[in-house]
Amino acid sequence: MDQQKKYKFSENLWDGFDLLVKRTENDLTQSKNVLSFFKKKAELEEQHSKKLEKLASKMLMTIDDNSCQTSPSFYSSWRKIVNTSMAESDQHTLLNTNILNKVIQPFQAMIKDFELKRKKIVSEGIKLRHDMKEMVDALRKSQLKYEKSNKDLEMARMELKDFKEQMSSSDSDLNNVAKLERKVQKFEMEVSNADDEYREQIKATNDFQHLYNYEAMPKILNDFEHFILSSHHLSKSYFSAWTTICCDIPPIEASTFEAMKRSVDQIDNANDIQEFIKRNITKKQLYVPFQYEPYIEGKLSKKATSTWNTKLLSQFSRSSSANTSSGNVAHTPAVPKQEVILPTASFKVPLEELLNRQKDTHPQLEVPYVLLVLAEKITKLKGHVTEGIFRVPGIISTIMSIKLRIDQGNFDLSDIDDVRTPAALLKLWLRDIPEPLIPVPLYQSAVDAPTNAIELVKKIPAINQKVLTYLIHFIQIFCKLEFVAHSKMGVSNLSMIFAPTILRCPSSDPNVLLNNVNNERAFVENLIKGTEPNPNEFLGLPVNMIDAIQEQGEIEELGNDEDDDEDDDDEVHKITKNSTTATPTTTTTTLVSKPSRSGSSGLNTPEPEIIAMTQKVENLIIENNNLNNSSDSNSSLNINNNNSNNNNNGENESTQSPNKASSLSSSPVPMDSSNNTGSPNQSSPVSGVNTARPFRTPTQSLGWVRVTKPAAKSTR
Repeated sequence: MDQQKKYKFSENLWDGFDLLVKRTENDLTQSKNVLSFFKKKAELEEQHSKKLEKLASKMLMTIDDNSCQTSPSFYSSWRKIVNTSMAESDQHTLLNTNILNKVIQPFQAMIKDFELKRKKIVSEGIKLRHDMKEMVDALRKSQLKYEKSNKDLEMARMELKDFKEQMSSSDSDLNNVAKLERKVQKFEMEVSNADDEYREQIKATNDFQHLYNYEAMPKILNDFEHFILSSHHLSKSYFSAWTTICCDIPPIEASTFEAMKRSVDQIDNANDIQEFIKRNITKKQLYVPFQYEPYIEGKLSKKATSTWNTKLLSQFSRSSSANTSSGNVAHTPAVPKQEVILPTASFKVPLEELLNRQKDTHPQLEVPYVLLVLAEKITKLKGHVTEGIFRVPGIISTIMSIKLRIDQGNFDLSDIDDVRTPAALLKLWLRDIPEPLIPVPLYQSAVDAPTNAIELVKKIPAINQKVLTYLIHFIQIFCKLEFVAHSKMGVSNLSMIFAPTILRCPSSDPNVLLNNVNNERAFVENLIKGTEPNPNEFLGLPVNMIDAIQEQGEIEELGNDEDDDEDDDDEVHKITKNSTTATPTTTTTTLVSKPSRSGSSGLNTPEPEIIAMTQKVENLIIENNNLNNSSDSNSSLNINNNNSNNNNNGENESTQSPNKASSLSSSPVPMDSSNNTGSPNQSSPVSGVNTARPFRTPTQSLGWVRVTKPAAKSTR
């Protein structure tokens, strides 16, 4: 039987530095979790021992000699039972001591030691890659200097040649020739110096690259391999110590731990490492040395072909648009500014392209990596128990900054501490997918028969199915009643929020948009309720039921609240119907809101269903008024819009005319941060309607919504 090929970090994970940094960090995190478990275990053993000893001592005091004489056999048996409990207490005390001495203390020391080792390896690797980048940047700079000096020399020679052909025998022409000759000599000297510097920099860069390829980087990769093997070896030894402690318990209790001992004995560190490398294997590619490129005459009119290692330069060098000294780069005419989608972008990129791009880095993933990163960050920041999650907006500048970072290929979100930011980014990513998860040709079928949501999903492309299924499983986590007790965001609320990201109405007719909003929400709600939960309940995300409220009364109350959602939808439908059919009268502005179900701790903001429905109403009326050029001076709807150029101090609307009474029934709802570009105080009436906010498509976020009702007639 042929010996199985043995993989090595330095050969088969050549580009795996970032992967190993994350792997070792995760290993240390898991080790800390193991340590926390054993600490809690020892604490519980100590508490149990003390309570058992106290109970046994108290019972022994109740057994007197007179009782033993009256019923000697019974009380003798009873005394033995109590003494057995006392012995059991001693066993728990011994178990606590052994856990502390043989597992917790050495395990804690191991974690501390390996944290220092990992920090050293990671810092060395980062410095090495930074130094390599600086060497390549210096080489590029010296080449640019060399090329510039040659261009200057060539231009000076051409100028001298042209002047000699046209010169006369006058003294002034002779003087000019002498000046041009001196200029040529000066440039020749600069070319010579630049040539020497260019050659020296090539040699230095090649020497450092050789060190990087054959010594420095292999050493760092080998250090990572030794780090992982050592940590697993020591962890296995402490696990073995724990099983030994368990097996030393008297035989009557030891049988329970035999299977656990066998499983620990079957741990194979070497095989685990080999499997890890095979799952993440990358081909080792050593870059060819840089070569001297002599300057080619006529380069001003011809573009020479470079033999530079462009892959290495693109990996270690700055962007081609990096700052250079003045005069080094020719002036480029300005072009109209357009939104540029970076090659590494994750937003506004088709799903197929995202999956094809990540085949090398994450071949095992069936959904875009950015979706997993955002989902993990949301749950890591306890989004599943955050009140108003996905409804309360974040800070727009922070959201756009993190979006740009992700589009640049940096998925490190460790500096984010506000769960609203990744939540807004998730909605923004779904809205920015060029083709919606439910393709446009299937939109009408979805809204016509929302109860057939599960069957319709089977007709969409396979990639869309996988992404949509993951999204629904992710939303199902938030719909657990234990979590809803915190977030106040049930199935109906989340369906209303995610419906515009899953379904996109192809029509711009406001009547169609208004009529479809309830069916869109129902479609998504049926998906959430009808999709089979994932066998891995929390999708491997950092979610714990400990975060949830466990009081049965609160959970039952939430169940009753969910049953009332349908009645709320009927109420919203009545509001929207009355708003669209209202006749022009003097109006009183009122915020449509719904009392929070959380009492004094609630958000005290309108439910998303009402916000979305009234948003459709306002857009419908504005659109109709603009199209018909209505001349009515009194409108049934006023819109209060936000503008980022004005101060957002939360002031109320401008005071209306004394003849028009107005009142506000509740505080305004903040606009979703992803589209918060308005100002509350800005308006420009058109045909008697405040039309400061433009007509929105269903995929845009909701702003402040005001639904108006006829004011009481003024009495004089």
